[in-house]
Amino acid sequence: MSEEQEQGKDNYSANPNQKVYDTPHQVDHEVNVVKIYFAKQVPKMTWETKEDTYTVKNGGSVSDVKKKYEKKGRRNILADKEDSVKLTAKESVKITWEEEVQAKKADGSPDFDFEKINSTTIKKKVWVVAHCEGASGKLSVEIHENKLTNAENVYENPVKFLDGEEEKSKIEFTINGTLVYSKEITMRPKSDEDLKKLIDQLNKRADTNAFLYFKAEVTGTEDQVKFPDETHEFLNKDNERFEIRYCNCGNKYDITCTRYSKRYGPAYWGSKKLENYSDWDTLIEDKKITTEEKAILVGMSENEGKLDSVQSYDWDLSGEQMIVTAGAMQKTVDHTGKGEFTTQVEEFKAQHPEKYEELFVSCGWTVDSGILYYKDPADPKAEKITGNTLSNKIRENCKESLFGKTVECKPLQPIVNAVIDKVFQEKQVVDFIKRLKEVVLPLTPTGYSYKLSDYLQSKLGKATALDHHINRPGLVKDDFGAALDRFFAKKDANTAKENKTKKEGEKLEKLSRNPADWGDMHGKYEKEILDDYGNQRRGTDMDKRYEKMEKNSNLSS
Repeated sequence: MSEEQEQGKDNYSANPNQKVYDTPHQVDHEVNVVKIYFAKQVPKMTWETKEDTYTVKNGGSVSDVKKKYEKKGRRNILADKEDSVKLTAKESVKITWEEEVQAKKADGSPDFDFEKINSTTIKKKVWVVAHCEGASGKLSVEIHENKLTNAENVYENPVKFLDGEEEKSKIEFTINGTLVYSKEITMRPKSDEDLKKLIDQLNKRADTNAFLYFKAEVTGTEDQVKFPDETHEFLNKDNERFEIRYCNCGNKYDITCTRYSKRYGPAYWGSKKLENYSDWDTLIEDKKITTEEKAILVGMSENEGKLDSVQSYDWDLSGEQMIVTAGAMQKTVDHTGKGEFTTQVEEFKAQHPEKYEELFVSCGWTVDSGILYYKDPADPKAEKITGNTLSNKIRENCKESLFGKTVECKPLQPIVNAVIDKVFQEKQVVDFIKRLKEVVLPLTPTGYSYKLSDYLQSKLGKATALDHHINRPGLVKDDFGAALDRFFAKKDANTAKENKTKKEGEKLEKLSRNPADWGDMHGKYEKEILDDYGNQRRGTDMDKRYEKMEKNSNLSS
C-alpha cells in the first residue's frame, strides 16, 4: 500500500453532534494546517436497521413485546401494531429497530475514528493525527518537549520515536486532499540503552512525566500556507500540552513479609491517612462530598487501611486465599479474581481509560468481565493468571525465615503505585460516600419497615453502619434488626412495668416503631441502639472498632 493510500485509509468522523464544526473544508490554492494531536483509534459506530418477528406465548400487549427488545445500543423500537393492542397466544408481531454497530469500509474491514488523548506512557503506541486542508505539498511534524519549570529537558529535541521498527524524529504526510492524515508511532527510542537514559532522566524528577507538543512545516507547494499562529506549534498552550509518563510499576516501595494467623504474605502498610487526603476541599467545593460526609469517612477510616495500603495475607470466608486487599476501604480480590477491588478497577477503567492503561495495563494488571488478571509485562512468554495461581505468585517470597523483612513482590508493586495515584485516590474517596449513601443507608433492618437512614441521624451512627458493611456486608441488616429487637423489647417491658401502676385511660402506649415519631428523644434512642449494635455486631474486633469511633472527635455531634 502506498503512503498516500495509507494516509487516506482512515476517514475521520467525530462525535455526530460536533461533526459539522470539526470537519475541515478545502479552499483552492491554500494549504491550511488546522490542528495536530495525539489520538487513539476507536470503533466508528453507525446505526443499522434490524427486524424480527415475535410470536406471543401467553398473551399480553404489544408494548410488552417491545420491552423485550429494549437493550443498550438500540433505539427507535417499533411494532406493526399499536402499543395498546392485546395479543393472544401464537399471535405474531413484527418488530423493527435501529442497532448501533461498528461501521465498515468499502472493502468490508472494520472502520475506526480517532479520539484525542491527553497523555500516554513511554513505550506505548499512539496515533499522530493532522487535519490539513490542501491538495499539494508535504507536511512535516516534529515532537518537542517543553521543559516548563524543570531545569532541563528529559528528551533531546526533536523527540525520537519508532515508526514500525525504524527510529525517526519527523513524521511526514503527503498532502493530497485527504483532509485528515494519521500515523501510528511508538513513544520510545529504538535502542534499549537510549531508553534507559531517558527513564533515568525521568526518575530524577519529582513527578516522572514530561510535556510534549508539535512543530509543523509545509514544503513543496506553491499554494498559500496557513497555520493557526506564527509559532507553527500545536498542543503548546496551557492545559493543551500532551503528558508522557514513565510508570516503573512501583519498583521502589518497601514491601514487608508479614504474618496473620500463621499465614505469611506481603504487605505495604502505607503512610497516607484518609484524614490527610490532599483534595478534600476540592471535593467539597465541587459538591462531590459534604463536610459531614468527610467527618464520617475520616472518623471511620481509622479502623481501615491507609489510602495506599496493600496486602496479600488474608483469606475469604470460604478459607481460600485472597489475591489482594487494597486501599482505604480495604477492598478485596477473592480467590476467583472477583471482588470489590476488581469492581473498583473496572469502574476506574471506564471513567479514566488513559489512567487505567498507565497504572494497570502497562504494569501487567487487567480487568476483563469482572475478573482481575496479572501478566508479567517483562516476560513475553508469560500468560495471564488469576485465582490461586496468582495469590501463590504474590506470596511466593514470604515465609517464616523472612518474617518482618523486606521482600521482592513484583505483582504487588503496581497496585501500590496505583492506589497512591491522585486520580485513583479520588476514586476511593468518592466510592466511600457512594457506598454510604447508595448502599448502606437505604438498607432495611431485618424485621422492620424503615431504612437505616431513618434510624441513623448522627455521624457516629452512619460511620458504625458503614464500618460494619465494609467488613461484613451480609450481616448488617440482621445485626441491626437484632439490636432493634432488643431495644424495643426493653422499652416495651419498661412501658408494661409502668402501666401496672396506672389506671385505665392513663396507660402509656408502646414506643413507636417509626423513628420519625421519636421527636426530641431520637438522639437518646439512637445512642442506646448504637451502643448495643456497635458492640454486638458480628465480625472481627467489632467492639474495639466501635470504641475507637466513639472516641473519635470527627464523629462527635
